[in-house]
Amino acid sequence: MRRTDCLVSAPTDSGKTWIAQEAISYIHKKGGRSWYASPLKALANSKYIEFGEYFGAKNVGILTGDRKENPDASIIVGTTEVLRDQLYDAIHEGTDLAADLVILDEADFLGDKDRGVVWEEVIIYLPPRVQLLLLSATINNAHQIAHWLESIRSKGCTVVEERVRPVSLYFLFFPPTGKLLPLIGSRGLDRKVQAYLKSRSPPVLAAPTDLPPFGEVIRVLKRFELLPAIFFLKSRADCDAALELCSNGPLGYQLGRDDLNKED
Repeated sequence: MRRTDCLVSAPTDSGKTWIAQEAISYIHKKGGRSWYASPLKALANSKYIEFGEYFGAKNVGILTGDRKENPDASIIVGTTEVLRDQLYDAIHEGTDLAADLVILDEADFLGDKDRGVVWEEVIIYLPPRVQLLLLSATINNAHQIAHWLESIRSKGCTVVEERVRPVSLYFLFFPPTGKLLPLIGSRGLDRKVQAYLKSRSPPVLAAPTDLPPFGEVIRVLKRFELLPAIFFLKSRADCDAALELCSNGPLGYQLGRDDLNKED
């Protein structure tokens, strides 16, 4: 990365954060400034804490739509939109972005039809002198993107790819019976899953418009030693409702709010 940009495409838990930390450390030791951009405020908050512990709180600041702390720090963590706005301001004021390294996490957002333009603008407006590091777990056309980066930024782009997952994925099916079934068998869908899906009136956990009984779900996951678990819901309102279901549901053990993590 000392002379080129870098695009890292590697599965989750394969060490992309370590690469980011090493790149930031290299710039930090030279007295430079780094900008770590995330698409999510929750992820930015998490990295702010993580980097603060690693590099020292006085060296790390955060800039999101909701938080502005230590903005003059040598290491800034924030959302990609805030970084784009800083580039806009620098262009309009005729100044330069106060960064020597920019890290774009979740770089696969380049392909997002709604927000991808933000990533494109950052790449286009970022001065070539600033080193660019892109991280993603789901980019399949890394070399094609690297070629585009080279044409836009007039400098080389090194591609680092890893296909082997350090943590294997196992897909399970959770029918209302409370028994976890393997989703995939040797010949496609597991036969019990197929039987459930082909049933004319299969039992359901909840109506299509309702949330499932999270308390019961967590109790089953605990029985199979599959906790902790992360539930992805479509809105913050659903997260709040799910939190109540978890707190008040018949879990067979006391589950307090401190045991539940909720992301914005």
